[in-house]
Amino acid sequence: MDKFQLGNGMSVVFAGYSEEYSVCLMVNVGHINEPRKGIAALFEKILLLQVKGIIPVFAGTATIYTAGNEDLDEALATAAQIFNPDLISDEILEQAKLAILKQTQEATALVMRQMKLLYKHTAFGSDGLMMPNDYLAVVDSYSADDVRHFMQTYYSAANVNLVISGPRIPLADLKDAVNLYFKQIPTGVAQPNFSRNIYTGGFTRMAVAGNTMTRLMFGWDVSRLTLADSATMNVLMSMFWKQVEQAFAQAGIDAQVEFKIAGYYGARTIRLLVVTDFEPQTLADIALEVINRICDEKVSEDVIAQARNTAVDEKLDKYERSDDTALEKVWQMMGRGNMCNPRSCIEEIKDVDEDAVQVLAQRVFRGSKPTVVLIADVDMPFYSMDEICEKLKTQI
Repeated sequence: MDKFQLGNGMSVVFAGYSEEYSVCLMVNVGHINEPRKGIAALFEKILLLQVKGIIPVFAGTATIYTAGNEDLDEALATAAQIFNPDLISDEILEQAKLAILKQTQEATALVMRQMKLLYKHTAFGSDGLMMPNDYLAVVDSYSADDVRHFMQTYYSAANVNLVISGPRIPLADLKDAVNLYFKQIPTGVAQPNFSRNIYTGGFTRMAVAGNTMTRLMFGWDVSRLTLADSATMNVLMSMFWKQVEQAFAQAGIDAQVEFKIAGYYGARTIRLLVVTDFEPQTLADIALEVINRICDEKVSEDVIAQARNTAVDEKLDKYERSDDTALEKVWQMMGRGNMCNPRSCIEEIKDVDEDAVQVLAQRVFRGSKPTVVLIADVDMPFYSMDEICEKLKTQI
């Protein structure tokens, strides 16, 4: 892995080999640390309306843009377009605002968007929560000059990391290619890194008119885990997801269950979502029972072996479907500040045992206050935060 810096201060990393070139730009701004609410999303929408061939990842405290191509110059040229101030015109600004309006008011997805928003602001204790109409009004108030000022402040060389993967070429040739497309970008000022120690947890409940489904989210802080925990965490997640699904099936409850990493790469949580037409207290009881069983009882070797195999298959499938080594390295830089080879992590999964899973489960599920978000009929009973913590034997 090679690292160098351009004359304007932009940091560049060649992350390693992949079949085609992948160029990732990580900008130190997102919707958590943006200077004015909604302006980061507005600028991102302007970019997506005009720059073809980039894939955005909005990570809360940073924004990543990826461009891939068999030709290095074409990949770099595509990525470099995000620094073009000419992208911001009054006409495009109005198109971007309209796109955000339509997306925000889309009825079929509105409930889940509201729930995820509530989850983020509950998990990370933000005081910037805005309801959709207030958010739209703020976004609509921004002028093209406002967006240009945002771009000039955050989209500068000193506030960006450039990560590249692809067929290896001489380092001098790589430097020449990067300089050609990025040396003209103003240095600007590096913005302070956003604190990763922002997890708070807590409980939020929302009633939705005409809602017939119960939606329950649980979340736990995993931002303090290290690379040494990665393999065990993969096995724990595979095992937990399957056991929760089985528990609901055995209870005769037809439920949609999702279990995933959610958050902001460095302020991350694991999040369980259950959607069904059952009352929420029963759903909580089933999920908490599974958690306590994993924390208090060692599972059999057969269960661990199955979870290991599932975790390995999931990782292999991910990296066989995508050669995006650059994006993987960006995630590692954001989340932990150091690098690892994904293939090495896959090999480590094979050595995870039941003791390691139990110890990590206790750290994760009982080491911090959970985040709980509930969308259900207002008359349905549910536990208090203290009752949930007591049931989990939370040690905080």
